[in-house]
Amino acid sequence: MPAAYEERILYHACEASISYRVSDISLKNATIIPMKEGVFMPENKLLDLSFKFAVTIVNLVDSVTAPKSSYMTDQLARAGTSVGANIHEAQYAQSKKDFVAKLEIALKESNKTSYWLKLMYETKRIDTATYQYAEKLCGNIRRLLIASCKRATENAK
Repeated sequence: MPAAYEERILYHACEASISYRVSDISLKNATIIPMKEGVFMPENKLLDLSFKFAVTIVNLVDSVTAPKSSYMTDQLARAGTSVGANIHEAQYAQSKKDFVAKLEIALKESNKTSYWLKLMYETKRIDTATYQYAEKLCGNIRRLLIASCKRATENAK
């Protein structure tokens, strides 16, 4: 491991400080991304994808001009942005059980988002390319959520 990663890294979580040497932790499959002030952290694909998805949903909702669509766009906006909000909230869960519960809520919201996307597509409120892009992002997030819930549940036993 390069010398740059041998430095001690200090994280402040709530009131407690956690200090460890990066070389003590296995980061085989993680992508290391530089953060401000020289701190390095593993990339969280689920957080990044869910934020990108929320931005996509907000932009999609803002672009819908079809009359009498507000009830659908409101539901889509609520469900679509809730996915990322619950995933983000899960990062600060109080326990494994709380972590899994928040990810399961995000999973339910992603399923609901798929429903509203499909309904808007079938009623011609959004075009094919927009629907396919948003649904693909949603599907990728859903697969990561299923795997994360399964892994967290198994590790809790």
